Amino acid sequence: MTGTTRIHVSLCALFALAALAGCRREEAAAPSAPPPPTNAPAAVATLASPATVAAPFGVAASAAPGEHTDFDAKAFAGTFTAPGTRISFDADGNYTMRVHAESANADLDSQGTWTLEPDARHVLLDPASKAEADRRYAMASMDELRPDDGGAALHREGTH
Repeated sequence: MTGTTRIHVSLCALFALAALAGCRREEAAAPSAPPPPTNAPAAVATLASPATVAAPFGVAASAAPGEHTDFDAKAFAGTFTAPGTRISFDADGNYTMRVHAESANADLDSQGTWTLEPDARHVLLDPASKAEADRRYAMASMDELRPDDGGAALHREGTH
């Protein structure tokens, strides 16, 4: 090989290397394809938005005692009586009731939860036994309840 040929071969090799380097730069500069989609973890896929989360079992759709109102459940808590009926309300939303059934000549006991209805003027008793019907009382005052079924009004023990 002569000197000129060596220069030509070296220059050709240099140009080839430069061209290859240039191609690699273009490949690196070209936008890459987005990564293939990955499956979200099962825990993330099953999360619900707050609007779709169901209320816990046993929670009434109406307001709990004192919830979202200025109703004072502690002040309301106590025992209300009428002839043959006695209901004790706890501030935590539980109640116990004893009703004397004349027809059976026996006392019937019931317990469950009570809630203040959204109108803040009615109390709903939800017995723990689903064989018993719910009972609803209008609050004439903090010391008087009137049953929706037209029975005798109940008064706070010691006020009547």
